[in-house]
Amino acid sequence: MRSFFLDYSLVNIKTKLLLLYLLNVADLIFTLLLLSTGYYFEANVLMAEVMNNTAAALLIKIILPAILLAVLYLRIIKATNKQRRIANYAINLVAILYILINISHFFGIAILTFL
Repeated sequence: MRSFFLDYSLVNIKTKLLLLYLLNVADLIFTLLLLSTGYYFEANVLMAEVMNNTAAALLIKIILPAILLAVLYLRIIKATNKQRRIANYAINLVAILYILINISHFFGIAILTFL
């Protein structure tokens, strides 16, 4: 597992970007699910208003990240080893944050079973 995080080969970075995208999609799905219960609210003040409009939420959380991650990958292809290593650290950090966010969603769903 440690080697996965440290490896900044193009194949590994591509895998991490795909994982990051899937974590982002999971965040949207879990957020919409929890918001629909009426017991939860969007904690991200920048996304709170967007989450009231499902079409806007899909655009901002599905389409825009796909484009941005594709552009990022194309830039990483041309990056030096040092730049790729730095990008790898940033991607790992964002992935860890999204994992923590999704874990918090799991706890939210678990709490709902007791309400």
